[in-house]
Amino acid sequence: MNKEPRFPGAVLVTLLLAIVLTIIPLSEEIAAWRPEWIALTLIHWGLVIKDRVSLVVAFAVGLIIDTLYGSILGQHALGFVLVTYLAVRLGLRMNPEAFLQQMTLLTAVLFLYLLISLWIQGFTGNSVSGGLFSWASLLSSVVIWPVYHTLLGYFHVQRKVI
Repeated sequence: MNKEPRFPGAVLVTLLLAIVLTIIPLSEEIAAWRPEWIALTLIHWGLVIKDRVSLVVAFAVGLIIDTLYGSILGQHALGFVLVTYLAVRLGLRMNPEAFLQQMTLLTAVLFLYLLISLWIQGFTGNSVSGGLFSWASLLSSVVIWPVYHTLLGYFHVQRKVI
């Protein structure tokens, strides 16, 4: 069985929801633990509808986040394109229902996304404060993944292939 979005704009609605969750103002202590909502959403759709996840949409969402955060233009765009590409490519090689494989893929892809993001911040002279605390969002993203993946499951339906 293949999975299909429940309605035509399901991917865009979930990405908009992820953008809203990302830009909600939080205190500095709590903001460090904020999950990478957009990356989690892109990974979800990369695992569910592999053949129809657009790198262009990931790039556009990244540019929107770059604009909202005032970061280097293309920093998040590069990260989100990489996240989407890796989720689709590695998702093709795994069983979509295998929880341990999902968690391994999620951890590896998010680690790479955060590494690139921190590298770009350091390379451009922006202060990368927090040390190991910079990786708190990786831990919170991995912890929240099962619940978030289940909730996003309401935005797609099974389709029978004849």
